[in-house]
Amino acid sequence: MKASKMTNKPSANQPVESAPKKHKFLTSLRNSFFTGVVVALPIGLTVWLITWFVNIVDTKVKPLIPADFVPGWVFAIPGLGIIISIVALWLLGALATNFLGSRLLRFGENLVSRVPLVRNIYKTLKQIVVTMARQKDQAFKEVCLLEYPRKGLWAIGFITSDLKGAPAEHLQDDYACVFVPTTPNPTSGFLLFVKRTDLKVLDMTPEEGAKMIISGGMVTSDKDLEKLEKPTPSL
Repeated sequence: MKASKMTNKPSANQPVESAPKKHKFLTSLRNSFFTGVVVALPIGLTVWLITWFVNIVDTKVKPLIPADFVPGWVFAIPGLGIIISIVALWLLGALATNFLGSRLLRFGENLVSRVPLVRNIYKTLKQIVVTMARQKDQAFKEVCLLEYPRKGLWAIGFITSDLKGAPAEHLQDDYACVFVPTTPNPTSGFLLFVKRTDLKVLDMTPEEGAKMIISGGMVTSDKDLEKLEKPTPSL
């Protein structure tokens, strides 16, 4: 006798399994949720930071406005403090560039230089600001790799300038000032004096270096951000 052929076709009354479709639906729902988080979080943080900054400036500047000469509705304008600050800084800069304003500014600096503690703080801050303003085209333009904090471990740093001042008198082998930021807060870090021969200059912009530091190595360019923003294909 010939063995009867077995067929795997489901009968009309047999229910079709819906587990794969359910799995695909949950995966798609999860991917859409995380994509929404990736899109909304930067927007929300940006709006929050701008709002926080505007409120801080308004809180400090608006009380300086004489209420007797300004209508009450003016104080309700958001960002009024920033507008006033920008105009005031512009007027101060215009005043300092003319003959009379420069004489007044020099007179004020002479008064400040006679106060024992204040003069040291003022001179230090002025030197830092003037140096950064003059070197704004050179500072933080080169991103480099250096072995830190020990041999075999590498860190990203920013070359700020050639070594100058008293340290340069003791380190005379073409040293550079390198700022090594911390992760994820790049505003803090370490200033290192490193030989340029021990540095590996990278082919990346300061913005790309900052992105890599802040993200902990996950993001190095806009292409990486685009990859992260793309939803993961459903399985």
